[in-house]
Amino acid sequence: MTITRGAGPAARGAGRRVLHVVEKYSSGVGSAIAQYTRSLPAAEHFLLSTTAVDAEGDLAEQAAFAGTYRMGGAVPAKIRRIRVVVAQLRPDVVHAHSSHGGAFTRLALRRGRHRIVYTPHCYGFERRDVSWPVRAAFWTAEALLAPNTSVFAACSPRELALSRWPLGRTDRLLLPNVAPPMAGPTERPRNEVPVVAGGGRISPQKDPEFFAAAVRALRQELPGLRAVWFGDGDQAGRGLLDDAGVEVTGWLPRSAVLDELRAADLYLHSARWEGFPLMVAEATALGVPTLVRPVPSFGDVPGALRMGGAEDLAPALGCLRDPEAARSNTLGWQEHLAGNTVPVQAEALARVYRATATRG
Repeated sequence: MTITRGAGPAARGAGRRVLHVVEKYSSGVGSAIAQYTRSLPAAEHFLLSTTAVDAEGDLAEQAAFAGTYRMGGAVPAKIRRIRVVVAQLRPDVVHAHSSHGGAFTRLALRRGRHRIVYTPHCYGFERRDVSWPVRAAFWTAEALLAPNTSVFAACSPRELALSRWPLGRTDRLLLPNVAPPMAGPTERPRNEVPVVAGGGRISPQKDPEFFAAAVRALRQELPGLRAVWFGDGDQAGRGLLDDAGVEVTGWLPRSAVLDELRAADLYLHSARWEGFPLMVAEATALGVPTLVRPVPSFGDVPGALRMGGAEDLAPALGCLRDPEAARSNTLGWQEHLAGNTVPVQAEALARVYRATATRG
C-alpha cells in the first residue's frame, strides 16, 4: 500500500473515510474518481484498484488520495482482497465504480455491515457490441446485486433512471460528472484549417469507425480538415483512425489534452453508448462546439446538439462554417450542463455519503 498523509486530520475531523474500489483506475472513470477526491477534500479518500495509481497519463496528479491499495488475481482473490483492505482501513463508505468494481465489492461485503455506494459509470447492459442474451445476463447480475447496495450514485439522468430495480428499495441520487476548474471560454480566431477532435479509450464503445467515417465525409466538403483523437486503445480501432488520416495522440497529461481540445473547432463524441463522458463537459467548459450521437444516454440532449449518422453533416458543417451556429451550439451545451459544476458535484457527493448512514 502507498500512503500519503496530507489532509488527514481535517478529513478525520469530517468523519468521512472513503475507499474507492475500481477494476482499472484509468481513462474517464479514473478521471471521474480523481475529481471526486478534489470536489470533496474534507473526506479522506483511498483507492483500491488492479492498476497502479500512476499507470496512465497524469491520473495520479489529478487525484488527492490519502493512500492507495492494489488487488489482483482471479475474481475470488479480488473479493478476498477487498475484505482484507476494508477490515484494515475501516472506511466509513466503500464507493464501488463500474461494473467489475461494483460486482466485486457487493460480492465481498454486506450492506448491513458496510455502507456501499455504487456508481456504474455506464451499465454493462447498455453495451451494443454484444448480443441481447449477454446484455440480459448483465442486467440480471445487476438486478441481483442491487439489494446489496446502500445508495446508487448515478452519473447521468439516464443512469439514475436505470438504477430503479425490482428487488429491494435503494436510494438513487444523481452525482453529475464535471470538468475540473479551468479557464473558461475565450474569443479566439477560427483555425484556417478546421480541426475536429474526438477522444477516449479506442474501443467498440467509442466507435472509432464512426469517427473515421465522419471525418472522411467532412473532408469531402472541407478538404484539408485536420482530425485528432485524444487517447489510445485497441490496435484495430487505432488502425481505422490511422487509415482515415486521424492523428492519434496516445495518452497525454490532462493539461495537454485540454490545451489541444481548446484549439479545436469541433468536438465530435462518437460513442455508441455512454454513462456521461467527461470530455463533453470539458469541451463545454472550454467553449468548444460539441456534437454527440442520438444514443439513449443523450436522450435529454436537445436535437440541435446531436448528429445522426456519419453522413449527417449539416450540424458539423454548421459549427465549422458559421460562427453563429458554433456560438449557438456552445450556449446550448452550457445551458444543458448548467448543473454539472464542481460545487454541485461536491454537494451531491456529500449528500450521497450522508445517505448511506440512513440506508446502511
